Amino acid sequence: MMHTGEDIGPLSMDLAPRGTRRAGCACVQGTHGRRKRRLMSTRYTRGAAAAAALALLLAACGGDKGGNGGEKGDAKAANGPAVAGGDTSASGQARGGQTANAAGPGQDNGPRAKTGANELGRILVLEYHRIGPKEGEWYRSEAHFRQDLQSLYERGYRPVTMREVASGNINLPAGTSPVVFVFDDSSQGQFYYLPNGGIDPHTMVGMWSAFKQQHPEWSGGATWCVLPGAVHPSNFWGEAKSVPANRQEREATIKKKIDYLLQNGHEICNHTMWHAKLSQYEDGFVQDQIGSGQDSIMHYLPADYKITTFALPLGLWPKNRPLAWHGTYRNGKTYDYQVVLEVSGGPNVSPFDRAWDPHSVDRFIAAPGAIERQLAHWDQDPAERYVSDGDPNTVSYPAREASKLDRSRLGNRQAKEVADTPAAGHPAAGAAPAATPPSGH
Repeated sequence: MMHTGEDIGPLSMDLAPRGTRRAGCACVQGTHGRRKRRLMSTRYTRGAAAAAALALLLAACGGDKGGNGGEKGDAKAANGPAVAGGDTSASGQARGGQTANAAGPGQDNGPRAKTGANELGRILVLEYHRIGPKEGEWYRSEAHFRQDLQSLYERGYRPVTMREVASGNINLPAGTSPVVFVFDDSSQGQFYYLPNGGIDPHTMVGMWSAFKQQHPEWSGGATWCVLPGAVHPSNFWGEAKSVPANRQEREATIKKKIDYLLQNGHEICNHTMWHAKLSQYEDGFVQDQIGSGQDSIMHYLPADYKITTFALPLGLWPKNRPLAWHGTYRNGKTYDYQVVLEVSGGPNVSPFDRAWDPHSVDRFIAAPGAIERQLAHWDQDPAERYVSDGDPNTVSYPAREASKLDRSRLGNRQAKEVADTPAAGHPAAGAAPAATPPSGH
C-alpha cells in the first residue's frame, strides 16, 4: 500500500549510514511528545529558542523508516490525482541554473497586507521537516501544511527563496510580504514520483504544485536542504542505494527531481552529507562533511549552479564557527556559503537591517500552533512585518524604522521614507486611541 505519511515510530536512530563515522542524533526517547516549551514569537530569545529546539530535534531526527505504511510505490492507494511532473512556472530557470525571481509588480491580483510598505520589517523563514499524521515539532500533517499555504496566501504572503532574500532581490508586488519555506533533510514525504510518472499529491512538492495551479500568484519557490548520504528515506528524497532499483534508474530519478525544482523556481541548499553533529568533530571532519555533501548534490546540478545556502544540522555550530560558511577539503577544494541557517530563533530581520547577519539567519519552526499564533499576532499588530513597496529599485520604510537601515546593503537601490500607514494597535499621530479589543484577541 502506498502511503506518503512518513513513519514517526520510535525516534532513536540517527541519519548516518551504517559503517560510517557517526555524528548524527544521540536521540532521547520519550521526550518529543511530552516536552513543554514556549513556542517562538516575534520577541523570542535566540538562546532559549536554540536550547529548546535542540532538545526536541535530538529526539526527532531519526530517519523515516520503511514498513508500517512508511514506504511508497503503489499508485492505486493515492487519494488524489497525481501532479503532472512537468509543471513549470512562467519564470522558469534563470541563466546558469539559478532560481528565477518571484512574480514582479503588476502580475499579482491576489490578497494584500492591510498595512503600508515596510521593507525593514521582519521575514518568516519557515522550517519544515516531515509529513506525518501525528503532528509534532518536526512533523506537519497534510491538512495543516495545506492550511499553512492558504493562510499565508490569504494574508498577502508570497514565497521567495533564501537566495533572493540574502541578495535583497525581493521583487514582489506592492502590499505583499515575502515568506521563505525551507525544507530540511530531503525525506521521501517531501518529494516522490509515482510509478505513473506523476508527483505524489500527498508530498510537500505535490501539495505545493497543486496550490500553485489554483493560485498562480504563488509563483515563487522554496529552499530545499538536501542530505545526499543519510539513511533511507532521507537520501535525495528517498532515492537511496538501499532501494531495490538499478543505479541508472536511481540516478535518473534524482536528476529528474533536481531539474523539476530548478525549473519551478526553487533553490537547492546543502545540509551536510548525512546530518553530522558538527560541534563534536575536528575541523577536518567538519569540512569534509560539508564539502562532500556539496559535491554529491552538485553531481545533479548544472555545472555553473552556485549553492549559496547551508543549513546547520540540529542547529549545532562547529567549534571553529566560520567553517560553517567557508572551508577547504579533499585536496584543496573549497566551499563558500552566503547564508547559514540556524535551527530556530523566530522571524528574521530584513536584509536591509543593520542587524542582518547572513551567517546566522533565524528560522521559525512549523510546530503545532506556532504559525497560527504568529500570523494572528501580526494580524493584530503588523508593525514588524516586512511589506513590499512593489518597486525593486527602492527600499521603503516608515520613519519609525529609519534607524535600522543599513545603507551599505542598498546596492543600486534608493532608500525611501514613506508615511506610516496606521495599523491595528498603532494609530496615527494625533488620532483618537483605538478602541480596546474584546478579550481573547
